[in-house]
Amino acid sequence: MEYALNNYRCKRFEDKYFLTTDYGSYCILSEEEFKRLKQNTIGGKLKTKLEKKGIILNNNNITEALRLTRNRNSFIFTGTSLHIIVATLRCDMNCVYCHASSKPKNEIEYDMGKETAKKTVDFIFQTPSKEITIEFQGGEPLLNWDVVKYIIEYALEINVGKKKNLTITIVTNLNSMDEDKMDYLIKMGVSVCTSLDGPKELHDSNRRYICGSSYDNVVKWVERFDEEYKKRDIKDKRVNALVTLTRKSLDYPKEIVDEYVRLGIPYIHLRFLNDLGVAKKVWGDISYSPKEFLDFWKKAVLYMGELNKGGKEIRERMMSLMINKIKNEFDPNYMDLRSPCGAAIGQLTYNYNGDIYTCDEARMIGDDLFSLGNVKKDDYKDITTSDKACAVVSASINDQYICDNCVFKPYCGVCPVCNYAEQGNVIGKITQTDRCKILKEQFTWVIKEKFINKDDND
Repeated sequence: MEYALNNYRCKRFEDKYFLTTDYGSYCILSEEEFKRLKQNTIGGKLKTKLEKKGIILNNNNITEALRLTRNRNSFIFTGTSLHIIVATLRCDMNCVYCHASSKPKNEIEYDMGKETAKKTVDFIFQTPSKEITIEFQGGEPLLNWDVVKYIIEYALEINVGKKKNLTITIVTNLNSMDEDKMDYLIKMGVSVCTSLDGPKELHDSNRRYICGSSYDNVVKWVERFDEEYKKRDIKDKRVNALVTLTRKSLDYPKEIVDEYVRLGIPYIHLRFLNDLGVAKKVWGDISYSPKEFLDFWKKAVLYMGELNKGGKEIRERMMSLMINKIKNEFDPNYMDLRSPCGAAIGQLTYNYNGDIYTCDEARMIGDDLFSLGNVKKDDYKDITTSDKACAVVSASINDQYICDNCVFKPYCGVCPVCNYAEQGNVIGKITQTDRCKILKEQFTWVIKEKFINKDDND
């Protein structure tokens, strides 16, 4: 064959067109080039350009197109890699947006026991994935420290025989951190992540600590860990942080970024708020419109660009992920932004009592819709091939009509949990969701700033 038109989608950016294929290759065309493509009068340099980008297919590039399609979707076949363990639902914080619906510090019945912990780790190692990440969430995992240590040591023991690429990380508010715990986590190679919502006034307003300022504890231990990493000549570790944005946060785009720069944290993920857990009860007080969030996001990203030019290292994670997804043939495996999403086939969450959920957000919904079973009676294969798991995975594929016509489809994803929380159905009216409105505008901005304005066809 001379050539055949591949399936492509397009979006106009003033006098240029941005085209994408199903496997994520992209091409930027002028108005004249796009007109020739539509009229099928293709030749010369345009033909070479379209062939290179897979917009047209022929004997020269069909094998490459198949290879790229396989690579783009390789995550589907690897097995569950991210395993989130809720060692306890107890917490010593009273955050205004608490997605996890944490329990008071003294209610120890919400702690995971060692028997459940052992069965959880045994379950995790049934995955065929060569990569395993065990991530402690909560509640506040440090409040059940003995079980956290047991899981770490038991997982490392099992992995001597399993030989997986094992990563262990803990997400903690750092209020219960001490020198002994820090020393243990560093020696065991456990990565540490905390929450930092910005400067002290904002952080303490969002993340209320019953014993004073949680901000002071975060700053103290971020600096202490980094000091100890340097002292021990550990170059590949540093404390990471997550920011949660409330309505009040939107007044502090520069100040939030400055706080991360000051603490030497090179990435900041400016995430829009989810209507989950406690946040649902106070949604009218803490939420914001997509436009309000996007105005804040753009201000923060532009400010980071100015700081980068001045030699300061700081990147917005969502923007970096989007650029990565557009430019690279392998998906970066950010499970909230892929199709199908990470539910069950990419991640699983294990509650304190051994209940298994399709993801951590699913656990926060508060009903059994996304519950798949329990580590005490079920095995990995039965859980991940169950009708319920398959239904959730199917609901996360962005093949419905409105998505199939969107130029961003190869890089985007659908979240059944967010659909259910916002609209009461795992199959949402996508264009009416705040998530879709925000992601479309972010993709539009990133493509215009980082690709169209630079005419980046590489």
